[in-house]
Amino acid sequence: MAKLYGIGVGPGEESLITLKAVKILQKVDVVIAPSSKGEGSIAYEIAKPYIKGDVVFMEFPMTYSKEDLKTKWEENVKKIKELLDEGKDVAFITIGDPMIYSTYIYILKGIEDYEVETIPGITSYSAAASRLNIPIAEGNETFAVISSGDVTEISKSLDMFDNVVLMKISRRYEEIVNLLKEKSFKGYLVIKCGHKEEKISYDLDRYIGKKIDYLSLIIAKKVK
Repeated sequence: MAKLYGIGVGPGEESLITLKAVKILQKVDVVIAPSSKGEGSIAYEIAKPYIKGDVVFMEFPMTYSKEDLKTKWEENVKKIKELLDEGKDVAFITIGDPMIYSTYIYILKGIEDYEVETIPGITSYSAAASRLNIPIAEGNETFAVISSGDVTEISKSLDMFDNVVLMKISRRYEEIVNLLKEKSFKGYLVIKCGHKEEKISYDLDRYIGKKIDYLSLIIAKKVK
């Protein structure tokens, strides 16, 4: 029976993809690369040197309409099932880890009665902490990783945890920076970790009022 692989290709550097992921990319018949319309595929650019089979770019629109997303996910799941039914092994690639805020999760939920194997990848926040040489947590400290969609939830997390990784910060950047100050947290901003355009800032105020790339995060630590 054909098999679906969900592969995390890491945060950006070609060298940060796992050996297991490379081996699978070299042997599968088809690689699915998720793409926003007209914006290419970051995951594909990372994995490209290791791909031997065919590549299919699959559109996942950047929209907050649940109905539009549901329709597109169903279409894409159907296409993947058709490939599997043809006896082709398929790899679905995604940046970071496939089980953390990933498009692959929605595909996985729609695949039934097929063999599936998920290959973990290095997360953007693990890579960012390494670039900063700053631990995410140590000793008995607690930490949380949250998507920055709701400022109220961010505030609760800052009250509960010693360290907080804030993902998807671009839409609420200034609110987040002000909240970190209010809660006595020191924040470290990493933009496009592992990419050629990578930027690191220890001064969050510097980016207030500027456009922040979607692939940005803040590692925030409680000031003691």
